[in-house]
Amino acid sequence: MKLQNYIIIVIIFLFSCNSQVEKKETSIETKSDKIYQYSLFTALANKIYDGNLTVAGVKEKGDFGLGTFNGLNGEMIVFDGVVYQWLANGTVRLPKDSELVPFTVVTFFDEDIALELPDSGYDELKSFIKSKLSTRNTGFAFKVKADFEKLMCASANKQEKPYTKTLSDALLDRPTFDMEKISGSLVGFWFPEYTGKVNVAGFHLHFISDDKKQAGHVMEFKASNLKISIDYCDGFEIELPETDAFENADFDLSQEYNNNK
Repeated sequence: MKLQNYIIIVIIFLFSCNSQVEKKETSIETKSDKIYQYSLFTALANKIYDGNLTVAGVKEKGDFGLGTFNGLNGEMIVFDGVVYQWLANGTVRLPKDSELVPFTVVTFFDEDIALELPDSGYDELKSFIKSKLSTRNTGFAFKVKADFEKLMCASANKQEKPYTKTLSDALLDRPTFDMEKISGSLVGFWFPEYTGKVNVAGFHLHFISDDKKQAGHVMEFKASNLKISIDYCDGFEIELPETDAFENADFDLSQEYNNNK
């Protein structure tokens, strides 16, 4: 091989390697510290139960969060980059990347504050965390690792088309599950009051057990050895569904939902 050709090959190889490093660094640097939300909670409340965002798309927007699946088919928990689905029959499954969701809230979790509590119930935990927030005018994500003496979680029954029940009506007979002596993590967010119909103001938590066999929407609990991590988020990114149902909906803004019910 001629020396000139050899030098050209080396230069091309080095350029390729540098480009790959730069792309990798750029990818890391561009991970958002915002809370990403797909759709509006008022849309979910108005039985917009189908979206066109894939599970793979959820993972691209965050490694931590919650939501649901098309047809209101159970509860979503996003933890350490993995998406879990807690079904109405009380089992956890890993949905395919191609499956679709109508609503999700995720972020790339980056701990800003670490706190501890020896023991707590749901209301006490919310009061404690709220007292530690540096502002009431932005969103926060938080995870809580704990040992739960008692824990009640809920799922959601899959709705069949044509959707006739609003979210409040659909959840009237939601299945609940009582768990005891279980360790795991709470996955949640706190939203400011001004978010109005965009999301539910205040706290919203889901649960995933350490063995990934139990999960759900958190209703109440009694826990000990709570390790609390709080992520201050610097804004919101909202993406709306590109579906006929969403675009043609006439939302009833009186539809409300208490996320503790």
